[in-house]
Amino acid sequence: MAKRPTVSSITTGHASITALNANFTALKEGFDNTLSRDGSSPNTMSADLDLNGNDITNVATITNASGVDVVAAAAASATAAAASQTAAASSATAASSSQTAAASSATGAASSATGAASSATAAAASLDTFDDRFLGAKSSNPSVDNDGDALATGALYFHTGDNNMRVYNGSAWQAVGPTTTEQTNINTVAAADANITTVVGQITPTNNIQTVAQNASTLNSLNAMFTAVENIAVTVVNDGGTNKFAFNGATAPAITLVKGFTYTFDVSASSVSSHPLAFKDSGGSAYTTGVTVNGTAGSSGANVVIAVPTTGTMPARYYCTTHGNAMGNTIATQTNDIATVADSTTINNINTVVNNLSTISTKATLDDATALAIALGG
Repeated sequence: MAKRPTVSSITTGHASITALNANFTALKEGFDNTLSRDGSSPNTMSADLDLNGNDITNVATITNASGVDVVAAAAASATAAAASQTAAASSATAASSSQTAAASSATGAASSATGAASSATAAAASLDTFDDRFLGAKSSNPSVDNDGDALATGALYFHTGDNNMRVYNGSAWQAVGPTTTEQTNINTVAAADANITTVVGQITPTNNIQTVAQNASTLNSLNAMFTAVENIAVTVVNDGGTNKFAFNGATAPAITLVKGFTYTFDVSASSVSSHPLAFKDSGGSAYTTGVTVNGTAGSSGANVVIAVPTTGTMPARYYCTTHGNAMGNTIATQTNDIATVADSTTINNINTVVNNLSTISTKATLDDATALAIALGG
């Protein structure tokens, strides 16, 4: 294929040599630029091949100067480019998915962070609430909680002084469990479990304890008779506008004391304050024999003790040294019959009689028989 040569028309007649030569030159250039199918020379191109919009058809192979099939290479490059494009699209899709996942992860992370912050706030609030309720170990009752705020009702702490839990009831602290002393008492009761069971057995069904309790005064009287010791609680009461001593609740009673017995008058009650208890003999003189005054009337532990003698002058009245006889009454004394029976001489005499009972019995029988015979005239 060659560029179309431009030739000049030959005028009428013989063409001029110039025009003819020009035409031959143009034809030569045209042939020189023609591509031959057999590859004969010149078979080269010095310019672009312009098909003027037409196609090249029936081409088996197009090779370059190195013999490489440029069409196949172009197709392979196109395929590779398409594959690269597909891979790039996949990568872009994957990148988009990753971006979306990353955005979701970021959103999730933000939500988790928010949740963690809420949990931390809730945990801090719970810890503060717990800290306001349980104040820990302390040596004395706290007046505020661990934050310095007012105590909450139901707050607890461990008292290191008595190893006991204490709870705040809204106005004061109180022990939750037994104190050391209380626990000791509990242990004592637990150790006496068998005895307690025995006592319970005496309550049901016969209630022997109640029977004994109903006779307590009698038992106390018997106890006083045998022990020769009696305790009397003293108070001062107003009787018709006049203050009087009361012994074991009885107002100004006339009392009987047993010779040889000791009586303790407990004058520690506050009502006895400024009312000293004392005794007089039958002549109205102060009676102090065997009398001991301990403490001051109306104060803790104060008492007046009188040991009644067995012979000699006896107390005849009790009275108030400040307010006179009107607060008291008379005292009678009597012999201790049990003490008389228990006297060693009496006991020996009784033993003598007991040891001679058979002889006495025989003697009594003989005397009775003689008396009967005399009565019958024998």
